[in-house]
Amino acid sequence: MTARSKSRRDKNNRIRRAKNKVKELKKLKKTLGMIDEDGMDIMEKVKEITEQQKKKEEEEKIKAEVREDIVKEETKDTVDHNEYIEIVHPESKVKHRHNTRTKQDQFGQYPVWYNARKEKRKQLLRDGKIKKKRGRPGRKMHFIDETCNWRNIV
Repeated sequence: MTARSKSRRDKNNRIRRAKNKVKELKKLKKTLGMIDEDGMDIMEKVKEITEQQKKKEEEEKIKAEVREDIVKEETKDTVDHNEYIEIVHPESKVKHRHNTRTKQDQFGQYPVWYNARKEKRKQLLRDGKIKKKRGRPGRKMHFIDETCNWRNIV
């Protein structure tokens, strides 16, 4: 193939590609669902819908934030019903305020005598993640009364 025929072929191919590009793009958009059968662009409609949804979501977020602020302001005035015991550590002279219900101080620490495993189990019970064990099955005490037919058994 000569250079002249090669360049002529390339030139004709470029012209054909440019002419068919519009048809191919339209067909591709139709298969992808970007335009409907009439040739109207669906993406513009989708953009409008998504913009409306974003506006609604932003409004809902703002409303939720306002509600949270109102709830915080209303609950700010409530009194703390927990009882506290103040203990001064003898070595470090630091005051510890222990909550009588949770046994934690203001730093989130428990007293030395308190069992951590026991506290973890209590917390799980409070949260409802585990259930309290009932009595274990095993040998039970049998009571003899008038309804019991123990003479026939022996």
